[in-house]
Amino acid sequence: MKLVKQAGTLVLASSLLLTAAPAVWASEVSVDSKTIAVPAYPGVIDSKMLDAKITKEQAIERAKAYITLPQGFTFQSISLNAYYGTNGRNIPTWNINYVKKVKDQTYGYLNVSINGLDGTLTAYSMNDSDPDHKPAYPPKVDFAAAKDVASAFIAKVNPDKQKELLYDDSEEKAFRTPLNGNYQYNIRFDRSVDGVPFTANGISVSVNGDGQVTNYNYNWSDDVTFQANTGPVTKEKAAQLFHNKADLSLLYQIPYGAKGKKLPIISYMMGAFSLNALTGEVWNPVPHTEDSKPLTDKPLAERPSAALNLTKEEAVKKVITVFNLSSDYKLQEATYNEGTNPETGETNSNWNLSWNTVSEKDPTGKIAGSGVWANVNSKTGEITNFNSYVPYSPDNNKDIEGKVSLEDAVAKSVDFVKTQIPSYTDQLVLSQPSAKDYSEDQLKHMRNWDIRFNRVIDGVSAGGEGVTISIDRVTGQIMNYQFGLSDMPYPKQKPEILALDKAKELWLSQFDIKLNYVLEYGGSNGVMPIEKYNLMIAAGEIPPTAAVTNANQKLEAKLVYTLVPKLSREPFLLDAQTGKWRNSQTGEVMSLDKVTVSDIDNHWAKNELQLMLDYQALDVQDGKVNPDQLIKRGELVKMLVIAMNGGNGGIYYGADRKASFADVSNASPYFAYVENAVDRGLLDVGADFNPEATLSREEMAQLIVKALGYKNLAKFDGVFNSQFADAAEVKQVGTAAIVVGLNIMSLNDGKFAPQQEVSRAQAASAFYRFLQKRAELQDQPRYYY
Repeated sequence: MKLVKQAGTLVLASSLLLTAAPAVWASEVSVDSKTIAVPAYPGVIDSKMLDAKITKEQAIERAKAYITLPQGFTFQSISLNAYYGTNGRNIPTWNINYVKKVKDQTYGYLNVSINGLDGTLTAYSMNDSDPDHKPAYPPKVDFAAAKDVASAFIAKVNPDKQKELLYDDSEEKAFRTPLNGNYQYNIRFDRSVDGVPFTANGISVSVNGDGQVTNYNYNWSDDVTFQANTGPVTKEKAAQLFHNKADLSLLYQIPYGAKGKKLPIISYMMGAFSLNALTGEVWNPVPHTEDSKPLTDKPLAERPSAALNLTKEEAVKKVITVFNLSSDYKLQEATYNEGTNPETGETNSNWNLSWNTVSEKDPTGKIAGSGVWANVNSKTGEITNFNSYVPYSPDNNKDIEGKVSLEDAVAKSVDFVKTQIPSYTDQLVLSQPSAKDYSEDQLKHMRNWDIRFNRVIDGVSAGGEGVTISIDRVTGQIMNYQFGLSDMPYPKQKPEILALDKAKELWLSQFDIKLNYVLEYGGSNGVMPIEKYNLMIAAGEIPPTAAVTNANQKLEAKLVYTLVPKLSREPFLLDAQTGKWRNSQTGEVMSLDKVTVSDIDNHWAKNELQLMLDYQALDVQDGKVNPDQLIKRGELVKMLVIAMNGGNGGIYYGADRKASFADVSNASPYFAYVENAVDRGLLDVGADFNPEATLSREEMAQLIVKALGYKNLAKFDGVFNSQFADAAEVKQVGTAAIVVGLNIMSLNDGKFAPQQEVSRAQAASAFYRFLQKRAELQDQPRYYY
């Protein structure tokens, strides 16, 4: 059986919840109407071929019944693919693809996936990027309405399973009103087994701000048996057990987005873990592989002087000597790089070197063969990177017969570290691997032993830094060496920190305890493409030993208590000294709970103020936001930039960014927002910005007009209605006319009052209306080729 067209890789999504299907669902591809065999994926022990019981025509008819094709979408292709399921079987799946085009320019994709065994809808997605479609702000549907849309869609396409679903409210709990209309509500329903969720099975639905279903994914395993829900420990008991068994560690983290100098923050980290709901023991505990002590109590040598200034010849000799490169390697390239660290002002320099092997046929080493790359710090003489490369040959497919034991590889790596970087031996802790962690099959295809040393300073892990060495299991040679140690000024001694019990209490307060079913032996989470499963094994995300060994084997799910995070929006850390939560990127103190204040309940701008509070665009003091207090220039620019950016994430400028204003330095809390406003063209660079000063209505109007992209249009005063009672006091009538005409700002008794100062509530209200109008006015271009 031959498919005339093959489907490309498309994102799975969904479409409008309509009833009638247009005639465009034509089966244009020539595919025989007979049962199709899909070969099993190589490496899966059960190699039985599964037959697609649903023909191409039947799959298209099923799709018609499930989905209404949105206007403008036309048929593109259909293909039959094999997907790898939880039970190790290959599941044949029909993928029907549609595209939306205008004059050969693609503006949308749609995909429908039909299970080839029973005809169920397994996935559906729709992405419509037509510039004529403008999402409204605020979104036409809120979270509750989006949940209703998702439920109705499930009732239509999979009514039999609806009664077996439990709504997962974790997304809704973390939800905050979006700052733009192009928003996706992610609705999740888990499979319910006697009222207990089995999260490996279920249905996920995404609904956009217009109330359209944009994504649907269904996974379900009928061959799972479930442990009886009898006698689990109580949730109260589980909470105590989580506290007792929580494994906290200390870690220095670097807030690279911090204002000013980036200094390490000592933090408490808690490893994720679950509890067997019946016994209270840790579920599938991960054994500790790291030694408790560094290689030596004291460094074996002082740090090398940073004044060597190695020449090219000296750097080349260093690498050849340390790694014993043979004369078959010919130097191909040597480049010198030098730069200044903007944080410290120090000059960094290094040599980048590369070699290729030579032979009689290739005396210059220009033909691709074995190669080596290395980096050498020219100041200290330390080799910071070494990688060797062996080209592909038929021998690569042969089983590897290792001659070097793991113990010998570890010993050689330890000796190498002590010899080459002796000044760090008191800070390097061996991550002790175990030979029993590798299966026989894995060893047959594993060329190197990878040995890792983590940097630990007085019991505190240093920002994930460390050294990695790869030893060839056949020759015993060092094949790769990664020197991942920085000059960050870590404290030599651990500072005074919060008591461990208090840290546990703080960490556990950020999780809900949830009873659910979990597969006893892991397995894939639902259904995934075979190619993806194989890639995850190759990348180490799934151990080879995790593959299902018998496709007919019944999987068993056990009752487990898990910790479900309450916040999933931004990365955060627990300051081990102060007990405060900080943003991991900026280091700023943050609230993990919804920001609430006591002085806006009856305020006319309550909703607008709360929106800005949700994104921490307004500062709170003593539980109050002081809505009628005059807003400062720095506060207003921060609020506007956050509103335009859709949140405060990603607004970062390093130490190499020169301040645009003398009074807003890199250390200022407003620095990133002011610089972002400069880059957006909202502010003109000058001597001073006066971030603590108040500002007038006309100044706020000018910022809003620039944010809308109407700065030049506003200069043409003659085209605008200037019938303001105080028009003579307005410096630029066009600016005032635009914000009033768009109902972003209003008149009072026919006056614009350009010099009236702006309060926090007035700014929040104006920016909310700015977001509304921006959604209506901004056009996306069409491209015609």
